[in-house]
Amino acid sequence: MAIIISFSFILLYILTIISKEDINTMLISENKLILLAILGILYLILLGSSNEKIDIKNLIINNSFSMIIIFVLMYSISYISYKIFGINSLGMGDIKLSSISTIWLGIELSFLSLCISFLLSAIYSLNGKLTKKFTPFQQYPFAPFLSIGIFCSWIIDKIQTF
Repeated sequence: MAIIISFSFILLYILTIISKEDINTMLISENKLILLAILGILYLILLGSSNEKIDIKNLIINNSFSMIIIFVLMYSISYISYKIFGINSLGMGDIKLSSISTIWLGIELSFLSLCISFLLSAIYSLNGKLTKKFTPFQQYPFAPFLSIGIFCSWIIDKIQTF
């Protein structure tokens, strides 16, 4: 229980820092993403160590494979939108953040987090277009939406666990 609470605050803190950075610069630093990945692996190791039913090796391998799936999916969305519209709809930082979050969440919750993220982003974008604050194809930071989706999925999983 203490591990989950501690890592919940750690995850929230890192996602908040990443979101603020993306809002201010439209970039996500590699160092923050690497830290998120390392802490995610540390969480899996500690989780496996505290529960004999969890095979740490298989958990890390499964989540790493899932990370590749999410990376390919998000990169494909970015590539297709670039070919159709001529703009980058997702930056590499957003793609990496969503794929690294799979270490923390697993594949099922990663898809849930992406659904939450895209839904919130769509609402934000629609509001911006209706109020004429956005020009067509205007880019805006996506990491805050990803962060909300990641953390909501994390909390949903932890609520179901208890």
